[in-house]
Amino acid sequence: MTDEIRRALCKHNKDNPSLTQKQLQEWVHSNYGLQVSQATISNTVKRSLEYLSLAPERGDVKRHKPAKFPDLEKSLYEWILQYQEHVNMTGELIIEKAKKFMKDMYPVDTPDFTFSIGWLGKFKARYGIKNFRRFGESGSVEMEGMEDKLKSIRDKVDQFEMKDIFNMDETGLFFRLQPDHSLATMQLEGKKQDKERLTVAICCNEDGSEKLPLWIIGKYAKPRCFKNVNLNSLNCEYRANKRAWMTGVLFEEYVRQLDKKMVGRKILLIVDNCPAHPKIIEGLRNVELFFLPPNTTSKIQPCDAGIIRAFKMHYRRRFYRSLLEGYELGVPNPAKINVLDAMNLAISAWTMDVSANTIANCFRHCKLRSTDNMTFENSDEGGESTQELQNLIKELGYRNAMDVEDVLTHPEENVVAQLLTDEEIIESVIGINKDDIDEEDDESSTMEPPSRNEAIKAAITLNNFLLSYEKTTPEVLTMLRKIRDEIQGEIDFNKKQKTIESFFKKPSYYLRETTMIYLQQEMDLEKEKLVGVTHLEKEVLVVADVRVYGIQEDEECLCFGIVILSYGGGAAVASASDAQCP
Repeated sequence: MTDEIRRALCKHNKDNPSLTQKQLQEWVHSNYGLQVSQATISNTVKRSLEYLSLAPERGDVKRHKPAKFPDLEKSLYEWILQYQEHVNMTGELIIEKAKKFMKDMYPVDTPDFTFSIGWLGKFKARYGIKNFRRFGESGSVEMEGMEDKLKSIRDKVDQFEMKDIFNMDETGLFFRLQPDHSLATMQLEGKKQDKERLTVAICCNEDGSEKLPLWIIGKYAKPRCFKNVNLNSLNCEYRANKRAWMTGVLFEEYVRQLDKKMVGRKILLIVDNCPAHPKIIEGLRNVELFFLPPNTTSKIQPCDAGIIRAFKMHYRRRFYRSLLEGYELGVPNPAKINVLDAMNLAISAWTMDVSANTIANCFRHCKLRSTDNMTFENSDEGGESTQELQNLIKELGYRNAMDVEDVLTHPEENVVAQLLTDEEIIESVIGINKDDIDEEDDESSTMEPPSRNEAIKAAITLNNFLLSYEKTTPEVLTMLRKIRDEIQGEIDFNKKQKTIESFFKKPSYYLRETTMIYLQQEMDLEKEKLVGVTHLEKEVLVVADVRVYGIQEDEECLCFGIVILSYGGGAAVASASDAQCP
């Protein structure tokens, strides 16, 4: 197996920890057509940290002798990515830096290891390093004025269609920030900042037709709130290091993953000159990196021109709305959300709230194309959302309330990366490889997954609420029905089939105003008698006009809705569209 396959296997095992080695064998065979032994699976899984630490998408790399000091080499590679634009990178310098890292990482009983020319060649092969760009040879051309810089950018951008121009940028996010000056100061003092912040990587294309899943970087590798959670269902990627910052290794992983996603296309990815954005990423086939000139991003980077601001505005709006709901429901300390809560809010803000018009307008504003003439789509989204955010802040009733601008432009959120010291690089690498990184500081709690019955009851309650809510649309109810179908999808119909009487024989059964009856064969329900009803919810006095309301075939069974006359004379009718077979 190549390193790419071994890395994919380790990631699949990490995402699905309950799989057996036999099942992993079958997964490799079904995905790659390879017959591998169980011993190979076992040895690969044992070396998961090593394979997961390798930069992805180097499928041409066959088996090689594993690194004797993988953490040291990963720290060294991060250092190269961070400093390749600032020093003349030579083999001799790398060897000297490796020796220094060895002493720093193993101060007691430093291993006697020779960093030879042969080791240097193997290190470069392991990380796909073919050459170094010397300091001063950067692809970014320093030009005199903004117009000259824009002309150079336009020449490149005009070669691509709008759907194939992407901009990616990172922003800090103090995910628990309350709109009160005094509270915010206490929240973000000292080391508390790291626990209160996430870094969010945002990427979208020029016409707003593609908003890529967020990358969210936190401090904890495995927060307690992730337990019992299917992270693959969240439509985002989560990574961690001690500072919750973007690093060169993470940026390279991001770009390589995007390169894999864009197979069959050729896209231009516009990024800024952040220290965590290495200029050299070997082997890209579908993504061309384009680095904006230094000190221009605030003027000509679309994400900085309003896309990130729109994302934060919608995130804060959702967060403050959840605060008000928490206070109304009597939730203790509703502002103390965890990383999972913040991720859900961020995903909703990005996927549901930031519009294609907003994105397209921000690209036009930057005049990255020679045809851009500053004409914008009419959209009141920004003004309306800003006003709603201001109203929410006012409704929260803080004594020392912030205004909207203070909430959306907190200066500390602009710091997402910087050149790391050797000690910080080592800390970040060791932290990434340890699942228990600072777990004693993790204040989140484990989510207890609800049972299927609890989920079904919640869906019924929500359905009843929406049926009585005057603003409910058919589309909303259709989505809810799909959710109910998903919950009911695993019900086992291989068990003994129940008759209509069996629903009412047990004294513990409560007859509701609306119920669904599932039968294996068509019956004359008008002649059926409901017997054994001893407990009736809401004082159901008379069962009248029991009749077939809707029939829908679904392989094994027919579904019927029934009408029940309840106390007070009102009738509750189960619609035919609701009569879905589990």
